[in-house]
Amino acid sequence: MNKKRYKAIDKRLITEGSQISFNLFLTNETKSAMSLFLQSDTAVDGNAKVKLREIETLYVSEEDEERYNEYVAMHLQSIAKSSDIPTEQKARLVYQKATEAIDAMFKNPESLENVKNAQPVVNSFIDIILHDHSAVESLMKITAHDYYTHTHSINVSIYTLSLGSYLGIEGKDLEVLGMAAILHDLGKSKIDYEIINKNGKLTDDEFTQMKKHPALGHEIALKLGISDERILSGIRHHHEKMEGGGYPDNLKGDQISQFARIIGACDVFDALSTKRSYKDPMSSFESLLLMKQQMAGHLDMGMVDTFIKMLRKQGQGKS
Repeated sequence: MNKKRYKAIDKRLITEGSQISFNLFLTNETKSAMSLFLQSDTAVDGNAKVKLREIETLYVSEEDEERYNEYVAMHLQSIAKSSDIPTEQKARLVYQKATEAIDAMFKNPESLENVKNAQPVVNSFIDIILHDHSAVESLMKITAHDYYTHTHSINVSIYTLSLGSYLGIEGKDLEVLGMAAILHDLGKSKIDYEIINKNGKLTDDEFTQMKKHPALGHEIALKLGISDERILSGIRHHHEKMEGGGYPDNLKGDQISQFARIIGACDVFDALSTKRSYKDPMSSFESLLLMKQQMAGHLDMGMVDTFIKMLRKQGQGKS
């Protein structure tokens, strides 16, 4: 007979007022056996939270681990607002859940459910950013330093939400901006994997294929029923250039929406400051210097200047 296996969890992630769909265990005084603390389908009331303060570690059985992970994902926003959990730990947890959600979305981008699962992630990042003055610094510390399409989308959403908040965008508008950022590269799910992950410079033909991703993402978003023009513009127009000559619509200046210009600046910053198979990452300073010196006709320099002020205020970026 197989011995039951258990996994230690962080008790602070068990949210008061929630209902659990898994059994919670703790060790007995000799730590030689497990005893049931809370049964599945039980509400976590005030008494349980008081008892939790006296318990060192909680456990779930391996067979309940998936249900526990679903519970954490569902309660991300409550966790993000919690004052019991250090900001950097909250940031890491939300980033981990974001990676899982966005990975699933890129594997099946035409699943409305997968795209809907991105919204709690965006809202959790917003809650962390708005409820803790050191949050942007904590989030930037943990952004992935290696470039992958899904982690790039998460990084860009963190920078975009931070910049949007600094610009005074708030409430539902900030949520919409975050969704536009996290979905901005959705079209890359339709580009050949070998092109996306090529170790070296793309050929002209490969770059022609790559340039299709904003329009393909826009097409997927429309199929999913996304109708907010700010999200659609963020997806379609984040590679347009201020002086024209960008893609797919060759827009210029004020023809490019504010959301697309914010996402465009954050997109370039993350691309420069993360490691690719063919290049080492630049520091925040080097990335911003290149953006200022070489991309004046490409990016909204007012947006870049505001991004620099935001980073200076936080005293943080990728080193």
